[in-house]
Amino acid sequence: MKLHGIESIDDDNTSYSCIPKLRIDDSVIELNPVIFDAAFTPVLTGMSTRFGSVLGNEQVEFYGTGFSASATTTVMIDNRECVVDSTTEDTITCTTSDKPYVPDTPKLELHINGFGLVATKGKVFRYISRWSDS
Repeated sequence: MKLHGIESIDDDNTSYSCIPKLRIDDSVIELNPVIFDAAFTPVLTGMSTRFGSVLGNEQVEFYGTGFSASATTTVMIDNRECVVDSTTEDTITCTTSDKPYVPDTPKLELHINGFGLVATKGKVFRYISRWSDS
């Protein structure tokens, strides 16, 4: 099975529906609609810091709405795990991993089991080399 295409909607509607299609050879089957509803989507509103050392071991707090105090939560920064220390309905606290230099585009993913990915709204955390780092 292969996924072809991702639809990105640039508007302020609080809900949106689309119909995925399954293509087998020349046959196309429309599946049940997938509905996005902002009321059920966790949203990142801010973070305690936007920058952290490439050496890691720094605590970062992510603030938002729709988080969970009990669901399993994972945080990935530039494809490196940020180990989750605690969660509440509006805060996720984690400790960063080290990040060897690899030229890439900053990437932040917060996933809450049962809710999916948190809408980061373009916010990212950046690993930096500080002049004072060894």
